[in-house]
Amino acid sequence: MYIIVWAMLVLYALLLAPGASAANDLLFKNLITGDFQQVDPLVVMVFSFLGLFPVLFMIMICKKDTYKLPGWPFSLLSFALGAFSLLFYYHWKGQKVRTRSRISSRFIAIISSRLWIGLCLALTISGYVYGLSVGSIKAYGDAFMQSQLVSVMTADFFVLTWLSYSVMTKERIASRPYLLLCFIPVAGPFLILLLLPRQDVREEKL
Repeated sequence: MYIIVWAMLVLYALLLAPGASAANDLLFKNLITGDFQQVDPLVVMVFSFLGLFPVLFMIMICKKDTYKLPGWPFSLLSFALGAFSLLFYYHWKGQKVRTRSRISSRFIAIISSRLWIGLCLALTISGYVYGLSVGSIKAYGDAFMQSQLVSVMTADFFVLTWLSYSVMTKERIASRPYLLLCFIPVAGPFLILLLLPRQDVREEKL
């Protein structure tokens, strides 16, 4: 399933996504250079969430980096490639070949701490408040049609939302009622990790 979604996402990005390419895309330049005052807040919100999603998956991957294909390189790549990197990893990771994660326990302790997850959740909530309070759906729709970056990152955003639910379900990180929180993009999965750290640790040891 993951490889099918990956192929569809690649096809969309290369052939179907509307909007101007990077060379002629003013929105692309504004987002990359951090000139957010010239960009609709909803677009900025989604763009910032694509920086928080990789942090979320880094926590989940690093704690269980025990599979044949090392997960940490794909976790790092996801900060630039998003779902393009993560879908590839989850499809090809293979079977478990280690009893403990490749990542140091000290680093895992830091990124899975309540303080770190709480900070990420606070940043996410701030993004929601900013984007939903002053952003414009119409302006976002215009940006979607005018900018290839916005159209691709929107698809990436929805795929990552689904992927967070899929991974948390398969790895039994939380029970089903809690898993529905994954459909509150970024905030929901971080809240799950914040509320259920002990259960998550127990499942990792299985």
